[in-house]
Amino acid sequence: MNLIKLEHPWLFKFPISQDAKYLIIGTHPPMPYTAKLEFYYGNTNEFWRFLDQVYPGNKLYPNGCPEINDILSFLRKIKISITDIVNVTRVEKFSTDKEMGKIQPEDLNTELFKWLKDGCVETIYFTSFGGTNSAKNLFKKWYRSQFGKVCKISSEHENVVEMFGRQIIIIDLFSPSPTAKRSSPRIREYKDWLLNGTGNNNYDDFRIYWYKKYLPKN
Repeated sequence: MNLIKLEHPWLFKFPISQDAKYLIIGTHPPMPYTAKLEFYYGNTNEFWRFLDQVYPGNKLYPNGCPEINDILSFLRKIKISITDIVNVTRVEKFSTDKEMGKIQPEDLNTELFKWLKDGCVETIYFTSFGGTNSAKNLFKKWYRSQFGKVCKISSEHENVVEMFGRQIIIIDLFSPSPTAKRSSPRIREYKDWLLNGTGNNNYDDFRIYWYKKYLPKN
């Protein structure tokens, strides 16, 4: 099979802001990319639907159609940046992280080191953390390639990593992907949420609860 080199369509168009305190890291948009919103998490817009409920009044999901200018204005206000860990994939096409193929260190975000070094990020959020090609596990691969040592963050949803002489908090956000619902019966935090009487057996509501708990306040 002849693999096609697929480059990220906008990774370097939207660098991490130097005054961003919070950074959300994903993997790579499904390719070929055909969605209207040419920005992160635009393929299904579920992430922006959740954030519209976490941060009401910011026009993040008007009529089910997020607009990039509204999103960028909101991100600047909250001091959040978004980036992806993968720059290049070598497959014909993919729709999930599992289908991205084997990602090599040279395929990862080549500007991430500089952006983090020059910036003031205090907290990093990963929107996937379980599989080989999850944002969190690829970040570990990136960290080892850049610093020459193992990234000591565990499978726990809250960690701390040291970079550039400062400690950065690491937090997992449960994936906004619609397909992530399939694994919900196995998620301990979701089951605890239900047992505590907080939940209503709606996994979307659980994810919104989790985002409200861990994302920066408005």
